[in-house]
Amino acid sequence: MIVQDLNFDQTVAMAKAKAESMIQNGLYSRFGLSEKERLDKALLGCIGELAFQKHLKNPGIPFKLDKTDFQSQHSDEFDVKVNGAKIDIKVAKKTTANPPTDNWTYGYPQEQHPETKDYVVVGWVDFNRKEVGFYGWIRGEQIVRFKVVTRNSYAKYPYLTPNHEFKWGCLTKDLNEILK
Repeated sequence: MIVQDLNFDQTVAMAKAKAESMIQNGLYSRFGLSEKERLDKALLGCIGELAFQKHLKNPGIPFKLDKTDFQSQHSDEFDVKVNGAKIDIKVAKKTTANPPTDNWTYGYPQEQHPETKDYVVVGWVDFNRKEVGFYGWIRGEQIVRFKVVTRNSYAKYPYLTPNHEFKWGCLTKDLNEILK
């Protein structure tokens, strides 16, 4: 599901400002990345979060944001809350012209404790097509049952930390089920 009516360039600009502020205010860096790499990683996540907020705003679904002050706490508890449910938004940078499939895999960092989230929504950011999409969702408690790996089994790249990995086919495709 591609986010409709998303001004991609404006979203990227807003995400960049948010990511820069988060890093300046102490966002935890668990990967030992350079400042540019940290910014790129935070930017991608912020784009996903802002696009999901747009997806919620389009039909008027009320939500709350985690307003974590990264100077006092180095990571957030959730990205949005809908009807009291903690939702974590995870996106990957899409590097192929092919659409996502059920065989793609996603690695959720073990140290982010997926069991503390009610739902994890997984999607992609395509910089070439200037679009953001969401493939589906999974319960945080389900993610911890998946094997922990250090290399993506589909695309073969190494993960920066150990991840619970699952196929996109494990995701429930109907986002409305968690937004009611």
